[in-house]
Amino acid sequence: MILVLAITAIALGIFYAILQLDIPGAWKFMAVVIEMVLVSQIFIRKYKLPSELGMVLVKSKKGIEVIEGLAKKEKAFNFFADVGAGISYGLLSLVLMRKNSSAVTLLLGLVILFFLTVFVAPVSLAFVMNVAKIGGVEKSAAVLGGSAEAALAITGGLLLVGGLFLFILFGIVAYGGIVLSAIFKTLFMGMDTISQTSAGGTFLLPGVNLPLFEGIIALAIVLIVHEGAHAVLTRIAKVPLLSSGIVLFGIIPVGAFVEPDEKKLARVERTRQTRVLVAGPSANMVVSAAIFILFMAFFIGTAQFREEGYLVLAGMEPGTVIHAINGEPVNLTTNPNNFSSFGLPKNGAVNLLTNKGEIIQNTDENGGIEGIIFTVLKKNSLFAVYNVPLLGFIYTTLGLALALNFLVGAVNILPIPLFDGYRIIDVNVKNKLLVKTISYGALFFFILNFLPLLFR
Repeated sequence: MILVLAITAIALGIFYAILQLDIPGAWKFMAVVIEMVLVSQIFIRKYKLPSELGMVLVKSKKGIEVIEGLAKKEKAFNFFADVGAGISYGLLSLVLMRKNSSAVTLLLGLVILFFLTVFVAPVSLAFVMNVAKIGGVEKSAAVLGGSAEAALAITGGLLLVGGLFLFILFGIVAYGGIVLSAIFKTLFMGMDTISQTSAGGTFLLPGVNLPLFEGIIALAIVLIVHEGAHAVLTRIAKVPLLSSGIVLFGIIPVGAFVEPDEKKLARVERTRQTRVLVAGPSANMVVSAAIFILFMAFFIGTAQFREEGYLVLAGMEPGTVIHAINGEPVNLTTNPNNFSSFGLPKNGAVNLLTNKGEIIQNTDENGGIEGIIFTVLKKNSLFAVYNVPLLGFIYTTLGLALALNFLVGAVNILPIPLFDGYRIIDVNVKNKLLVKTISYGALFFFILNFLPLLFR
């Protein structure tokens, strides 16, 4: 045990040191990945821990008792899973999952889908882009049509017909097509297009492109909700659970799991299998809606503790808010983005009053401050900076829990191997050639969305 703690402490120290390096984020990410692969292998080989795809599986049966208690509410959880089918697949659920769907569950699913699309999705995607600079699913709407009206009509049609499943699949294929076109132009037309194309997604890692502790808490909520829902519906289907636990990538918790008796699950009637599979993504999306309400209530109730001024985006310490320049309060009615319009002395000095104290900066020959970019931050801005650290921690944790629950739930219904969406389609579609065509096609375009990361 002492050796395990020593290895963990050393790994944490190296992890922290990597995060402090003055190198691009992509290099930090690769360095952390290499470290965690090595740590995982030490735990797997020295302590004979079970593993899958290089990840350490820490198994336990303690969570099973809680799951058994929840599984007694069979009707409620079956109803919940059927509503989730409506959220995930819209009207298509009537075709794919005839025995799971009813007018009531479909209608309720479509109502929740509307709430998720109109309220939860925009806030989730904008928040996670602001924190982690993600591209991803939000590009779907941008490639749907030439006008806002056309995009809205096509988006509404896709959501109604196929739920989030069809909408996200369409978006990933559409943006994958843009990436494919950029690759073609780069390889065959001599145009450097791919390096100027944004990635359609990126990887999430607490401490690298997510705040460390807030990111770990948010991911833990996501994983417990997802795997817990799978587990409850598994027991309702009378399939034994062999164990449950967490998945570690080195020392970083990256997943949770329940281990059902897969052979018995495969023999369960199709309706029950579908409920087991759709429960995880559905739980994430419903929880994202609940956290959205909590997040907005917190945001509205803490306005007096938020900063306003010029929020520095680059060139100074993250989270810096400028309140005054040479004693003059900043003007929040305009958004100049740089200092060149302030009439500052050329090749002189300027006093910036910020939320981190007074800071002296030298001006250049144009009266600007090279490298500093900022934007107007008002108290009603969704991307807030709090003057009370605890409130800032709660705000970020709630925002990430909201965003990651929505993203994980939505992306997990894609028909990609290893995702729940693949198994849902496989269970409900008899033509296995069609299933493979859809799944490997989706995988191809999914990978395309990430390819621009290699050309940064």
